[in-house]
Amino acid sequence: MTVQTEQVALTNWSKSASSTCFVYKVNDVAGIHAALAAARAQGLSVIPHGAGHSYTDAALNTGGVVMDLTPMHRILSWDAQHGVMCVEPGVTLQKMIQVAAQAGWWPVVSPSTPQVTVGGCVAMNVNGRNAWKCGPFGAAVLSLDVLLPSDELRTLSPAQDSQLFHAFVGSLGLLGITTSITVQLQHMASGHVSVRRRSAAALDGIFAIFAEEENNSDFMEAWLDGFARGSQLGRGHVTSAALSPSAEPRPSAFSTHNRIERLEGSIVTLLAGLSRPALFPGVHMANRLNYWWGRRPRAQQSHLRGLVPYTFWPSAAFSGYHAMFPQGVETFQAFVPLPAAPFIFKEVLRYSQKHDSIPLWCIIKRHRRDQFLLSYQLDGFSLELNYARTPQTAQHLQQVLQHMIATVIEAGGKFYLAKDHYLTAPQYRQSIGEQSLETFLQLKRQFDPENRLQSDLYRRLFQPALL
Repeated sequence: MTVQTEQVALTNWSKSASSTCFVYKVNDVAGIHAALAAARAQGLSVIPHGAGHSYTDAALNTGGVVMDLTPMHRILSWDAQHGVMCVEPGVTLQKMIQVAAQAGWWPVVSPSTPQVTVGGCVAMNVNGRNAWKCGPFGAAVLSLDVLLPSDELRTLSPAQDSQLFHAFVGSLGLLGITTSITVQLQHMASGHVSVRRRSAAALDGIFAIFAEEENNSDFMEAWLDGFARGSQLGRGHVTSAALSPSAEPRPSAFSTHNRIERLEGSIVTLLAGLSRPALFPGVHMANRLNYWWGRRPRAQQSHLRGLVPYTFWPSAAFSGYHAMFPQGVETFQAFVPLPAAPFIFKEVLRYSQKHDSIPLWCIIKRHRRDQFLLSYQLDGFSLELNYARTPQTAQHLQQVLQHMIATVIEAGGKFYLAKDHYLTAPQYRQSIGEQSLETFLQLKRQFDPENRLQSDLYRRLFQPALL
């Protein structure tokens, strides 16, 4: 057992929030026990932390303890015949895929980076481009071993301790510490997808393409030009993909050329830094070119692509992201019921543009309801808008986004707590529902009576509800 402690300043992945806290690195369950005991003895709160890819304050704990679970990165068992893997919470999706892809298996749900930990995927209940078809990450979890703040170890599953299981997945680390996760993977015939991109001149056309493609696709996502206005508001293209039965050789899961990747990252970082002064006109021009290039007949033909490059952004892109946005990015991601989504998305896009807050990239996904207690998904669509953050614009952008949040909630919408951090406690209660929130708080009092597990997000959204 090893517990290392240091006081550090942590920043979330999008650089939009930071905090000073104590970090405990733990290697095993005994280390988790020790970290909890040390925090209890010092009267400090605790929150688990994975790879740190949340955009918000979900894994920040100002003045308290952040329990770093990334050293717990062992694959505990792997059934290659049935595609069932049991891992410690610090195992990344990349490590899971490197093992599973050799036998023809792939995670049912994947976000846009393979560097996230499986424990983080459970805590945030992440979604992917197949959310309308497969649900969130938790839908593929067969069981969880968890350590409750009382030091009780439990095994949770959809059939065993079902209520706590459906509350624990997506609970942002506020009910207990995950010690192992058993996940069902999906079989892939070739490791390729057949990709098709279709363009639309405005937002209504985007929704029409979604309706036409969803029955024949395994993945879908739309990109919008956030600069387009008037009759072209919401123009863009929908990329749909289907798992291919192609007999072509299975591609290597991930590149092993680390030197090449580092060189690419360095070049992209340099170019991104040099382009900062021309960021907005540069993105405006790039969006125009992307839209018109996508309208070519050849661009809209189906083509085979490896599942890894289709699913995940290259590591060099993330290097460029942080170089281009040194002050961080603010993300607004609204989940809106199907009937209201077209109207509400137009409203927030117009409002954002009218108030000189232009989203640099915009993404739409299709979603469905699920059984998890704090679920943010519903039968409808999500719109993700990403904004450059600067000290000069931060306050104005916050006011714009808070107005947009209120608009979405009035329409019955929800928010994903891994990305939006301007939500207030009353707004969260209204969006998630009185019954769901009260049930969660009751479970919190039952299994964490000392209120030991806390984060900056918890104090922002949940603690006012307790008063």
